[in-house]
Amino acid sequence: MILLLRKRTCIVILGLLFLLTLSLLVRFVLPCKTVPSTAIPNVVPEVKTSTLVIAMTFDDGPDPEGTPAVLQVLSKHQAKATFFMIGKQAEKYPDLVRRVHLEGHEIGNHGYLHSYSLYRNVSKAMKDIEETQNLIYRLTGRRPALYRPPGGYISEELALALAKKSITVITWSWIQDTKDWRSPPADIQAGHILHYAKPGQILIFHDGGPNRGETIKTVDMCLAKLASQGYRFVTVSELIQMKGN
Repeated sequence: MILLLRKRTCIVILGLLFLLTLSLLVRFVLPCKTVPSTAIPNVVPEVKTSTLVIAMTFDDGPDPEGTPAVLQVLSKHQAKATFFMIGKQAEKYPDLVRRVHLEGHEIGNHGYLHSYSLYRNVSKAMKDIEETQNLIYRLTGRRPALYRPPGGYISEELALALAKKSITVITWSWIQDTKDWRSPPADIQAGHILHYAKPGQILIFHDGGPNRGETIKTVDMCLAKLASQGYRFVTVSELIQMKGN
């Protein structure tokens, strides 16, 4: 009987330790919000419109290989896009920032450090965002009006703080996330996007990071096919202006 009680006590203790570890993991490691909701003010995942328009967006640049390749394919199809740039990357490749701007694309803010953990603290997050705001302003003469949180993680408190700065939080159409950063085959990515495409969507790709070849192929295929269906490709700010049209 004593041995049985000891076993039960050990099981209970192990169970409590597991729950404590899990709670600490959620509290100190995982970001505060995993799926931004339209219920959170100042967050735009897509736009309701009947006009045949889609916004292509590119994260994690500028990158000396990925960004020029993306710019080339956009130029080929006469498409405009929005680039959500990481501040430390923009500081490293200022000429690419200027090129994106001069070619008529929109530049959004993707944070300076691209740090998930930083965004648990609104004050620190705002400093990180403002650092990128100032950097892009120095390089282009324009402050970004849009911000995309790393990983799409956002709290209502941060979204409201950004609203006070007239900065809109942009996520993306969740059904259209092909996770191109993993470099799945272009035909699979494009097939998924084309199947679920509808007006007002915000598509997410990455010009930053290694192995952007499949992403470039995907974008090329999607631009060609969607254009044949009558779609135009606009910046996110232009898309927002079309809400309800």
